[in-house]
Amino acid sequence: MPISPITASVGLGGVNRKADVEMIQRLLNACPFIKGGPNPLLATDGLCGPKTRNGISRFQQVNFGKADGKIDPGYQTISKLLAIVEQAGMLAQILSGLPTPGPSAPIPAPAPTSGAGGLRAEILKWAKLGVSGPYGDVGAGAKYGIVSDWDTTEETLSWGGKRTVRKGWQNYKEFFDVAVAGWTSNHWLAPGYLDGVKVPGKRVPKAPGSNSGISWCGIFATWCWIKAGKDTKWVAGLGPTNCTKIAGNQGIQPGDMCVQYGAEVHHFVAVGVNGANVDSVNGNSMAQSIIAKPHPLSSVNYYYRPE
Repeated sequence: MPISPITASVGLGGVNRKADVEMIQRLLNACPFIKGGPNPLLATDGLCGPKTRNGISRFQQVNFGKADGKIDPGYQTISKLLAIVEQAGMLAQILSGLPTPGPSAPIPAPAPTSGAGGLRAEILKWAKLGVSGPYGDVGAGAKYGIVSDWDTTEETLSWGGKRTVRKGWQNYKEFFDVAVAGWTSNHWLAPGYLDGVKVPGKRVPKAPGSNSGISWCGIFATWCWIKAGKDTKWVAGLGPTNCTKIAGNQGIQPGDMCVQYGAEVHHFVAVGVNGANVDSVNGNSMAQSIIAKPHPLSSVNYYYRPE
């Protein structure tokens, strides 16, 4: 790993050379939200405005518990940022000068099916990343996606005991933090909420003291849209904001959010239409995993277009 990819300080009171600022913007955008990345993503324009300075401060606060809003070459902030982005598998791409996440420079994605491109290609990238990783504390080749009841680890409790938790529970938590309208850190203080994302078999309660849990398939799909650069939020009972709702199942394109009615309402991200089937990525699937599978096109009651 290089000592520093910037030549001078970036941020509050920094030298803020355009190339250096743009590099920091790209590195921060590639950092998972749970590890200090920004939401929404920063414009990669090389201008060190308040959003970029706040992004630097947030990263420092999450990782070091304090912030001065400035990144200096060769010091701990840039070293930590590079380590996190390398762990996410995106450092080589950024340092090679290839496009990276940000409103002005989407990451190249595998060629989507006809009719998809731009925002839709980004949505497919994030949906497929949810299936296979790497993201957060879940590496590449994730068997059950970036969160699952079947992929667990041990957590040491404050009194020294241990318990089994989902390996990707911080990713699960991020879906709510990023995508749900009105969600704040105070929600995690309510009884059962944090255990709902950490403990296999449990769910985030619908309200404090409630025995029923939130089905998060639509929240995950909205998270994919937001990570792709779409300005939207998930509103319980209404669906994603700032989009177009289409009745029926005709005209579905990769990147759309499809809705099925059955024993429960289920949302998924369409990644392709093949004859009578729509290929999909599904959050909150078996054992609260994220999996790719086909659905009959006829099973879709309506869908949302991100445009």
